[in-house]
Amino acid sequence: MLTVLNVSTGYQKKEVLSGISFNINRGEIVMLAGSNGSGKSTLLKTIFGMLPLWSEGKITFNGEIITGSSASELLKKGLLYIPQKNNLFEDLTVRENLQMAGLTLGKKIAKERIAKTLASFDVLGKLLNRTPMRLSGGERQLLVLAMATLHQPAMILYDEPFGGLSAHNITFISHQLKMLGREKGITLLIVEHRVRECTAIADRVIGLKLGRMFSDVAIKKGFDINSLQPIFL
Repeated sequence: MLTVLNVSTGYQKKEVLSGISFNINRGEIVMLAGSNGSGKSTLLKTIFGMLPLWSEGKITFNGEIITGSSASELLKKGLLYIPQKNNLFEDLTVRENLQMAGLTLGKKIAKERIAKTLASFDVLGKLLNRTPMRLSGGERQLLVLAMATLHQPAMILYDEPFGGLSAHNITFISHQLKMLGREKGITLLIVEHRVRECTAIADRVIGLKLGRMFSDVAIKKGFDINSLQPIFL
């Protein structure tokens, strides 16, 4: 579904990523792991066209080159990006956040999809008149996911879904992510510091170290999480 080939980029004159290449298959849940500054979030932004490529590399989605595509174009193609911060309208209610997320769909389609989404994320049905400030961390992330699924994406790039969550809410959101991947067939590329929790639902871990590809490990029965330690050294 997604191919990243020889991608290098950075900010101003500082190179952050160098020669990154990997493939992600349809329906996979893949984790991007690495220490702070390894380039994980930068890679998501680059895939979504928020940063230019510095090399002659390319990025393809469903066999189509997407380098240089706008966010609206990528969304139409089925690729969606969820940033770590500023991913909700804090002054609006849950209902209004969902309506804002569906603005580009047209009123009829948005109404139908919001109803369908609330049936899947039934917890939100009781919280429609609350603002995000009055939600728990888990409820906020659930709202973010609900807004994303309104667009019926084929793939989601998700930056830090477990950030700031309690152990209980991490378990809750992990279940939701696994459901999206296993039951709805949405491909997920996740940046996350909570390695143990994320590897519990991921198929593979791609390790970045100092802006370079360090490892690509399949998670199978008996997987030893300590094998990822070199990524963080």
